Order: sequence, then C-alpha cells, then structure tokens
Amino acid sequence: MDNIKLDFQKHIDSGKCNGAEWIINYKNNIYHEVIGYRDLNLQDKLSKNSYYRIWSMTKPIIGFAVMQLIEKNFLSLDDTIDKYLSDFKNLNKLNSIDSKLNDISSVEKIPTIRQLLQHTAGFTYNSCDNFLAQEYEDRHLFHSSSSSLEEEISKISELPLLYEPGLKWHYSISIDVLARIIEVVTKDRIQDIITENIFVPLEMKNTSFYIDENNNKKLVETFEYNSDKLKLTNLNYDKRKLILYGYPTNNKNYSRGGHGLYSTAEDYEKFATMLINGKNKNGKELINSQSLELMRNNSLNKDLFPIEITSINTNKDEDYENDLDGYGWGLGFRVLMNNTSQNKFGPIGEFGWSGYAATYFLADSKNNLSAVLMMQILDADKNIKKDFYNNIFKNLK
Repeated sequence: MDNIKLDFQKHIDSGKCNGAEWIINYKNNIYHEVIGYRDLNLQDKLSKNSYYRIWSMTKPIIGFAVMQLIEKNFLSLDDTIDKYLSDFKNLNKLNSIDSKLNDISSVEKIPTIRQLLQHTAGFTYNSCDNFLAQEYEDRHLFHSSSSSLEEEISKISELPLLYEPGLKWHYSISIDVLARIIEVVTKDRIQDIITENIFVPLEMKNTSFYIDENNNKKLVETFEYNSDKLKLTNLNYDKRKLILYGYPTNNKNYSRGGHGLYSTAEDYEKFATMLINGKNKNGKELINSQSLELMRNNSLNKDLFPIEITSINTNKDEDYENDLDGYGWGLGFRVLMNNTSQNKFGPIGEFGWSGYAATYFLADSKNNLSAVLMMQILDADKNIKKDFYNNIFKNLK
C-alpha cells in the first residue's frame, strides 16, 4: 500500500491535490493514512479523522435505510411514490428529453420505490443539460440551507418528469424524494431514522447532517480543480453547479437524501465494511443477505446501458472518460460488471459510490475488502481516484 502514498505525493507536488485521507480494510487489517494539507498554501497539515462533506455518499446510507424499512414491511419496492406523497398523483413528463416545459403529457405509470433507487424514475439534477434541469435551477431547488426536505420535495412535485419512468438511467434527485418517503412512513425525521438504524449499531458517532461549533475547526475546506490551469483554486460559484446547493454546518433541522451528510474516514469505513456481510463488528445483522444482494447486483435492463453522468459543463474532449464504463447499477450502488480499458484491475462485483467533492468508497465481498477515500476537491483530476483504485487491486496478496 506504500505506492498509494507515493502517488498522492505526486498529485500534491503537481498542484492537483492539497491533501487526502484514506482507510483500506483488507481481511480486517486496517491501513489508515493521511497526507498533505487542509489549505492551498500548504501550511496547515491535514489530520486523521477530519470532517468532510460527503455529498452523494449520503445516497447509499439513505438507500440502505430504505431496504431496512422494506424488510420491516413499511414499504415495498414496487409501491408507487404517490402512495406516500399525494402531490405526485397527477404527474406529467416531457415528451422528449429535449422538450421545453410546455411540451408535456401525462405519465403512463407513476414511478416506484425501486425506480427511485435505480435512478430510472424520471427526475434530473440542476446541473444537467436539459430544460427541466434549468427549471430546477431557476426555482433554486435545494439551494436553501434552511428549507425543509418536505418543502423541497413539494416544489419538485409541481414539475414534470424528464422522461417516462423506467425508460432511461439518469442520475438525479430521486434519493431526496426517497428520504422524504422515509419520513412519511416512519413519522420521524430522516436524521433520527438513519441514526437509530445505521449510525448507532455501527458506532458512527461522527456522521450527521449537523456539525456543532466545537467540530467546525475539523471540517476540511473545499477547493476546485481548474483543468485549464492544471491546479487547485478557490471555489467558483458558477450557475448550474451543485456547489450552490445548501450544505449548512449549524442547522439541526437540516436534512436531505442526496447530499448533506458530514462524516469522517473512520466512520464511513464502518459503513463500507458492514456492506460486505450486512453485519456490524459484533455480528449484529443490520440487513439480511437477500436485501444486500439486491443492492449490490446490477438491476438494470441491458437497453439502459451504458450508464453515464454528465453535466452542462461536461467537456467531451479527447481526454474524456466515462467513469461508469463497465459498471451497472444495483439498488443504491454502482456495481462492476465488466473490466474495461479504464478499469483493468477491479474484481467483478466490486461496488460502492462517490461524492461531488471527490470522496469515494468501494466494497469487495470476494476479497473481504473495503476502502474509503476522503478529499474535498470539486472536478478533481480523475487520475487521483484511478491511481488509488488501481494501487489497491494491483497489490492484493
């Protein structure tokens, strides 16, 4: 694992990375390392168990909570969302992905819980390149740091879907809708549900939508990689970037489904390792094997491939790579189905997810391995994650 640290030092020396923290758990042997700095002037050293905005690594936690509730018969995968959110009873859809908002018709079927988990429900993201995404942005969906999850989902229900549910795989705000459904069926806050059912049994004491003032100093600042200048810069708050989403540190009532959690490398490693067998370190089962297999095996029909995440700012030049080439999607995770030229070393069945600011995790049940990488870099150079990933699987013994 020494090569990982050497590669990170190269990325720091070249100005592509300020600092990183990672944990690899291989057959219950823990490798926990940190390198670099919290700032761009390379003066303040990054320390272990700092706090990170994990952005979309919130999603697998919400998805896991949903599968737990399905086991307890609160929900069913094929329930339509209007069963719990009546505002969605009369949904429309755009007649094509390129349609404007006045070119709509009624959906043939209301999206299901399964389709929310799959990202095939028909929602989009503010940063995507379509007219509906522009409308999300114009209405400042999720920009607020004080609005409730209920208020945000109510706004979404006023808009059409991007496409007929089940027709495409399109990464979206669907897990935010799912989080609101959890609140409705449990009559409780999403923070309380995931704390009781996930964080407490895993002893994840440092994962929450809220950071108190005593821990604010341990929160790592976020930077941005400028691909033109080939170096890190301070954040550029351009329109249609998800950095405009609210992400407060000090609002105890704040919660979301697709982003919003803070965590540490050590905490998230506990979650990633649990996904190998569904049990905590004491052998307590958090989820049964059938539910776990549904989450970490491809659930998409072949006509939905290839899956890909792009935004209005995506530049498909000669260096462009689709990070999800070779991957399918389970009920909450990407899952490796085929090795590709970009992914020669990963074992088939490896699964996990990542976050907007270059956080990343994987789990591999065949090798009894999990890994978590924490950084806070928007639009990070893809070679950083690729080197981390390849070094893990090239050096397994």
